[in-house]
Formats: sequence, structure tokens, C-alpha cells
Amino acid sequence: MQKKTLNILVSPLDWGLGHASRCIPLINQLIAAGHAVSIAGHGRSFILLQKEFPHLKSFELPGFSPSYSKSGRLLVQMLLLLPEFLSSLIREHRLLGHLIEQQHFDVVISDNRYGLWSRSVKSIFITHQVMIKMPDWLRFAEYPVYLILRMLISRFDECWIPDTEKTPGLSGDLSHKYALPGNAQYVGRLSRFSGFYNQLTQSSNGKKVTVIISGPEPQRSLFQDLVCRQLAGTDYIVDIISGKPESDEVFSKGGNLKIHSHASTAGLAEMIAGSSLVICRSGYSSIMDLDALGAKAFFVPTPGQTEQIYLAKMHQTRGTAYWRHQHEMDLKSDILTALAYSGFIKTEADPQLSAAIAKLEKK
Repeated sequence: MQKKTLNILVSPLDWGLGHASRCIPLINQLIAAGHAVSIAGHGRSFILLQKEFPHLKSFELPGFSPSYSKSGRLLVQMLLLLPEFLSSLIREHRLLGHLIEQQHFDVVISDNRYGLWSRSVKSIFITHQVMIKMPDWLRFAEYPVYLILRMLISRFDECWIPDTEKTPGLSGDLSHKYALPGNAQYVGRLSRFSGFYNQLTQSSNGKKVTVIISGPEPQRSLFQDLVCRQLAGTDYIVDIISGKPESDEVFSKGGNLKIHSHASTAGLAEMIAGSSLVICRSGYSSIMDLDALGAKAFFVPTPGQTEQIYLAKMHQTRGTAYWRHQHEMDLKSDILTALAYSGFIKTEADPQLSAAIAKLEKK
């Protein structure tokens, strides 16, 4: 079969930086395979990809990007925003159609943007969340919501799941509990740090800590402020990555704290490898990154985000990482407890993504 050079658009959801960061290894592989890649999006996730790939064409493509509540009642807030979410799917689907007509894309790859499908070109959806974890009082709704997600995913030609087929993988129930959509396949871990497998060795310096601040506002800022208050003046040497790719500012705070607005992929990999512990949200992209580098972690889930709470509990049960709710966090003692956990085991990247890309190339 003759290999085909493709014009490909990649667009991640702007809900924190995780969806964009896990598109980085995908884009790198597509470029290495000789394809023409463009990026589309909005907000900080879009800025992150523009900084990582300044030579690529980029297109502003607004979508759904809600803020979290300070109370952490995310589910109630999302239910109230459901009409806005549905209208955003229609809007981004229409905007994508115009973009395809103008740029003549062959393939559109959407990371968790349900409106970015098209009948005129190959449409691929990336998600680790085939089902959504519900709080206990809404557990009865889990399966019906799963069926709705299957319906939305079925609009795409393919669904790529960034995990391994073997249960529980890194995502547990999120992509292993229920039957996969008929168009779905596992493509292995997607981490921006996969290329550093043979380059970096994890540090055993018990006083060096890296903190990764991520997620939507206002919880992103609340988490950073809490970390700064609890670690200022301690004997830990702390690098805090603020998750603000629009700035390259670096400044010191409290003597032992250095705050980086943003860090490149290589710079962040070196910080993590040079630390004994990473403090971060238990978002799935962060978990894939920690797994790629074999790091130890202390997880603080975003308040109200059931997916992150589930993942934190699962990895603590497996003995990999310690976690606590944000309102319970006491870093002076939590760090010592977290260091006693085994950490993630560094493993090479899976080959499934390359195989999935190769299928796209055949005429």
C-alpha cells in the first residue's frame, strides 16, 4: 500500500493543560512521519501548543471552557452549564466545517472536543474517559451517561484511548469498566516525556520538590496560594510551575520557593527527574507523565472533580502514590508520607500509536 502524506488538524480541549500536553507526542510522531500538521484551539492549552510548535500553522477555534466554582460543587455547576455546553458543540462543529473548506484537511484529531467531527474528512477522537465517574448519590446515572458518551463518540470515525488494553492500565474504570465504543482502540500512554526515557534518572534528593499547578480557574490559583503558604520558609527546595504558558516569568518567593510561569517540555522533565517528589493534581495526563519518568507523587485532586478523586484513590490503593483532599492538605507531613510510596515505574512508550498513525497513511 502506498503511503499518503496527510494534512492533519489537531485540536485539544481547553480544560487545564493536560489535553494539550498529551497532544505533543502525537504531533511529534505525525511530523516525524512526514505529515503536514496544524493546530487549533483557544486559551492556555492553545498557547502551550503554539509555544511547543511555533513553526506550525495555528487557528483560533473557540470551544467550551467553563470555570470551576470555589466551593468545589463541580457537578451542580456543570448541570447548570449544560445548555451552554450543547450550544458550544454545535458552534465548534460549524466552525470546523468552515476551516476544513478553507484548509483542505484530510484528518481532524480532536482531544475531548465532542463537536470536532466531520463527515467530509477522517475524524478521530482522543479520550481516556469512556465513562464518567459519578459521586455516590448519582452512581445510578453512570451507565446512562456512558451510553450518551458512546453516542457522541460514535460520530467520529475512530476513537483513540491513551492507555493499555490490559486492565486496569493507568485509567482504571474510566476506560476499562464498560465495553468500548465500536470505533475505539487503545493507543498506549501519551506523554510529552516519552522521549526522555533513556536520558533522565530520578533523583533521591529528599529536599527537592516540584509542584505542578494546573486546571481551570479559580481552583488553579487557590491551589498555588495554598502550596506557597504551606511550603514557604521550610527546608524544602521547591520549583512551582504555575501553568501559565503565556508568560516566561520566573521569580523567587519565600526564599526557598521559585515560581516558574511556564516550563518547556525538556525543562519540566529535568525538574521532575531532579526532584524526590512531584505535588500535582491527579489529572490523567499528569499520571501518564509521571509514569513516563518513573516519579513519586503526592496527588491533590481538583475539588469536586470525581475523575481525579477516583484516579488518586486507585493509585494510592495500588501503592503508587499518596493523596489528600485540598482542604485536608498539610504538606509538612504529607510530603513525608508520600515519599514512602513506591512511585510510578518508568516504562518505555507503547508502539500502538505508531501503528494507528500508519493505518491513516495507507490509501
